[in-house]
Amino acid sequence: MAKHNTMINLLPVKEKEEFILRQNKKLTIVLGTAFLIASVCLILVLLSIKFYVLGEVVSQKFILDQTEKKYQTADFLVYKGLLDGYSKSLIQIKSFYKDKIQLNAALRDILDVNMPEGVYFINLSMARSEDSKVIAKISGISDTRDNLLLFRKNLENSEKIKSPNFSPESWINSKNINFYLTLEINGN
Repeated sequence: MAKHNTMINLLPVKEKEEFILRQNKKLTIVLGTAFLIASVCLILVLLSIKFYVLGEVVSQKFILDQTEKKYQTADFLVYKGLLDGYSKSLIQIKSFYKDKIQLNAALRDILDVNMPEGVYFINLSMARSEDSKVIAKISGISDTRDNLLLFRKNLENSEKIKSPNFSPESWINSKNINFYLTLEINGN
């Protein structure tokens, strides 16, 4: 048979309460002290990190100031100005080259249209619109209205040329016609 050891608390109720109160006070003091020590340690760690970071910031700022002074010499500023000028020029050249390619392709598209004999261009101007289309204005001569009508039909049948528009004066004469034409070519 197993023996059970049970303790009988013979203390009066008032002393039991005082005993429990003393134990709670001791526990509160121990936990409060542990929390206070942990808080102080955390504050010290955070302060040390703050001072380390501040030291690094000051050090990096000093290095940056020294580097800026090194590169603020007269020679460096002259070369920097030259490089800035070259950069702007390169941007303009790139833009011009891009436009040139578009205009070359548009000119090729116009010249690919079958032009009947007796129809000739006198003047051709092209410009790129904001929506990347090329607008061409053409003036020319045609020996007969039939040749001009055939040329208009060939323009209208072209997949790349949009909205060929002849001026009304282009259709007045039946021979030796001066014509004026505007058209659009979708950007490449």
